[in-house]
Amino acid sequence: MFFQRLFCCLWMPFAILGCGRSFSLDPSSPVEIQEVLPSGRPTAMVEVGAGSFFIGSDDGEEEARPLHTVYVDHYFIDKFEVTVSEYRDCVLAGVCSEPATGGACNGDVSGRDDHPINCISWADANRYCSWAGKRLPTEAEWEKAARGVDGRVYPWGNHWAECDHAITGTAGLGCGEQSTWPVGSKPTGASPYGAMDMVGNVWEWVADGYELDYYRRQAFENPVNTASVPFKVLRGNSWYYSWPWVVSQTFNRFRFKPMRWYAYIGFRCVKSDRVLEGLPVDPMATSIEAAVAPLMDWMDRNRAARVAENEIPFDQTLREPEMIRIPGGPFMMGATDGDSDEMPVRQIQVSTFYLDKYEVTVDRYRKCVEAGVCPEPHSGGAGFQHGIEATYCNWGFREERANHPINCINWVDADRFCKWEGKRLPTEAEWEKAARGTSGQRYPWGDEQATCDQIVMDDGGDGCGRESTWPVGSKPAGASPYGVMDMSGNVWEWVADWYAHDFYSQGFTVDPLNHVQEVVPRRPGWGSGKVLRGGSWADQTSLIHRGPNRLSYAPDTFPDYTVGFRCARDGI
Repeated sequence: MFFQRLFCCLWMPFAILGCGRSFSLDPSSPVEIQEVLPSGRPTAMVEVGAGSFFIGSDDGEEEARPLHTVYVDHYFIDKFEVTVSEYRDCVLAGVCSEPATGGACNGDVSGRDDHPINCISWADANRYCSWAGKRLPTEAEWEKAARGVDGRVYPWGNHWAECDHAITGTAGLGCGEQSTWPVGSKPTGASPYGAMDMVGNVWEWVADGYELDYYRRQAFENPVNTASVPFKVLRGNSWYYSWPWVVSQTFNRFRFKPMRWYAYIGFRCVKSDRVLEGLPVDPMATSIEAAVAPLMDWMDRNRAARVAENEIPFDQTLREPEMIRIPGGPFMMGATDGDSDEMPVRQIQVSTFYLDKYEVTVDRYRKCVEAGVCPEPHSGGAGFQHGIEATYCNWGFREERANHPINCINWVDADRFCKWEGKRLPTEAEWEKAARGTSGQRYPWGDEQATCDQIVMDDGGDGCGRESTWPVGSKPAGASPYGVMDMSGNVWEWVADWYAHDFYSQGFTVDPLNHVQEVVPRRPGWGSGKVLRGGSWADQTSLIHRGPNRLSYAPDTFPDYTVGFRCARDGI
């Protein structure tokens, strides 16, 4: 024990305040107890001993920094996420509200009693834990139970999230099942304390309010954020997220409006001698619960909640096509802190060119369709796994979404449209210069972590909680150094290049364009698809939205509601 405390003090100078408290040791074997719910149903909890542990990360998103130590008292945490049958007991007792239904919600689906309850709000989760004689965990309690004390990245160690360990979007949503799984289905993903599904299955509500910089200033002993802020914290990722290795990191923090009902959100409870005081209640909770009381469908509830919160309607003013001149010259392309296909950083020279200020809109694309040149984009329906996804393709709502970016469109049709306008798709190099400028900043607006203050992303829900793209140019704070809009978020954007993992080390440095598809013999990693840039309204982690980030899709890929484009032309 002394060695562990000494290690804490010597290894991390900023943790010295914690050196008067014992540094925790992971248990040699998990300790499990049985609790009994007021309904008489037994439920398993695991023990987490008192002590300090490593929380946060120096390598994650800004919100999780820095890696530091905090101390938490002894507590027990539910071994499993609260199940459908357990939550139903509280509903039948007249204490808990009915969960939302529809879509991938579990509460009204036969055969899912042992799946995690989902489609419940923070208030629903808090009410259940109180009925059960427990409470919601704090962020610190949740993170310690998930990762132990040694600073590991995932509950099982440092190897990224795969379906051997967690129910995430790997190999298809829900590991191919398109839904949650019964709790505890992945025993190899257990945490050091024996807690199951701390990554995957459903995101989990915790007690704390969300602030981006909270980890930089949280108290050392038993921290909990009691600030009156509009968001609560979710932890642990879910079956619905398809970029799991980053989102599944145990220090990943996700903010969400507390009065929302989603199929990828659930919870678990803790039991301890500590009573949390000063946790603010959402001032809108009472009015929102009254508004949604007659409604069962999760979409209807969320819409009613947004109306109750006085959500500002989208601006329906059509954006006139406009191009911005990007001056020729050198800039630094790539990154040292991203994926390997972004390396090495190198100086690239591009000639002067013009780029659309806005992503191509539904109304603008409609003119090409009416001219008989462009085919109609996919408008939703067949081919999508979940009913809600059929509403995500903007062409099917082209009257009310005329000034939204066209989406559900493949590279072939994007290329055809740009040529019809007498333009072309931008190259990767042109796109990245227009997005980042010449200073090498991470994002169009600078180096500050991406949130819905700057872009349309999955921040408190897809499309900043509005379940759709936004009209182009809705986030002026996210403009690039040249004034180009939505270069991060809203929709991924097709560019001209074929994807090559090693193109940054093999490609040309003057006006580079990877036109190589049919290489004989083909180089490994070359010609596997066309490149997409910029992230979308359905992507959470800001790492995806960085200017250097690259993605590859087949040019004739099935229409994807996160994908659109803009056009470029040569300049002088």
